[in-house]
Formats: sequence, C-alpha cells, structure tokens
Amino acid sequence: MISRLAPLTDQLSLQERTYQSLRGALLDGEYLPGERIYEAAVAQALGVSRNPVREAVRRLQQDGLLEVRPHYGIYVTSIPADEIEDVYRIRGALEGTASGLAAERMSDAEIAELGTILQDQQQAAERAAGVPREPVSVVQADRFHHAIHVGARSPRLLALLEQIYAQVTHFRNLTLRMPGRAAVSAAGHAGIFGAIQSRDSQEAARLMRRHIDDAWQALVRQLDEVQAADHPAAIEPSIAPTDGKE
Repeated sequence: MISRLAPLTDQLSLQERTYQSLRGALLDGEYLPGERIYEAAVAQALGVSRNPVREAVRRLQQDGLLEVRPHYGIYVTSIPADEIEDVYRIRGALEGTASGLAAERMSDAEIAELGTILQDQQQAAERAAGVPREPVSVVQADRFHHAIHVGARSPRLLALLEQIYAQVTHFRNLTLRMPGRAAVSAAGHAGIFGAIQSRDSQEAARLMRRHIDDAWQALVRQLDEVQAADHPAAIEPSIAPTDGKE
C-alpha cells in the first residue's frame, strides 16, 4: 500500500509535526470523508510511536476533521447530505464578511500580493483547460481565499473559516476539478479582487457570497450527475504520496 504520509525527520516537536502532517493530508483530500484512519498505520508511515498520533487525533477532533466512533475507530469527518447546503450557506456568510473586512483592512502590499495570487490562478486555470482534475487550480484557489481570510484581520473569523474549510475540502476538490470550473472560479476571484482593490467592502462581500453560491450550485449539479451515473468511484481522488504540506 502506498503511504499518503511522509516520514518525519526534523527536530521539531514530534507531536506538532505529527499533527501538522496528518492535518495537511486531510485538508489535501488524501483521505476521503467517512474513511477509517488507523493509528498504527499513521504511526508507521510517519516513523513515530502511537502516542503523538493519539494526540494529533485528539486535536483533529477539535478541528472537526476527525471523529472517534466508540467501539468502531477513527474516521474522517463527513457531512450528511441534508447538511451540505447549510454548511455552504454558513461558508458564504463567513467568506462574505471576510471579504468585506479585507477590503477595509488589507494593506496595499497585501492587495498587491493577492493580485499576484490571482494571476497565478488564472495561469493555472488556462493550463487546466481540457485537463479535468488539475490539482494546481485547487491549490491556487485556496491561496486566494486564505489571503483574504488573513487580510480580514479577525482571529475569531479566521478560526471559524478554518473549521468550515475542513468540512468542505472534499467537495471543493470535487467541484474545482470539474472541466471548466477552474476558469469560472478564477473569473469570480477577479471580480472579488477588483472590489477589494477599490476598497469597496459591500461589493467585495456581495461578490464573495455570490461566488460561494455559484460553487454550491456547481456541487449540486456534480452530485446529481454522480448519483444518476450510480458510480461512486467517480468522486474519489486518486491516492498518491504526499509530502505532508499544509
């Protein structure tokens, strides 16, 4: 079996490194929602004992990424189908607020960096044209949103957004890898960037809420297609080694 976790070799706290590595793998979509996680397998892959793995699992439960089911084991947190829409509505409200605050609080240098991230995403979207499941577009989209989250300068809001992102990572990977979706995402980001650059907080918030609603609608269409095809494997990402990045 190919390991999805890279061994830990540096001198940073093993507990922290174990937590960061497993968290990064979960956020990268290396494990599917509902998939069982085995402490022994994680410990072996990382080259550590089971103690730091247990501590990492405890912290990841608090993050909302893992759940421990008594008498059954550790599983990647999944969202019930009837709750997905609620989660996206909450995400839209939180991201809209973050965008509005970012338009008011980001420095000129941060806005310039956001523009660079957008350009990188647009180039990635061009490369992704005709190449379904191009992972670069997901990475660039994450960078754009994260820069806005940080630029909002609200620690409480940032913590809430990180929790929401942990819950929707699998679905974001699914929608952003749909043919043509990377370009649509980049176009939406361009409008949001323009509003932030103009310091128009209301427009930045409005455009971000619409952007998240568009993502929700794309997810609904994709899930409907998967259900119609009755082929669950179509939504599973390929399993490949990970370097443990966040």
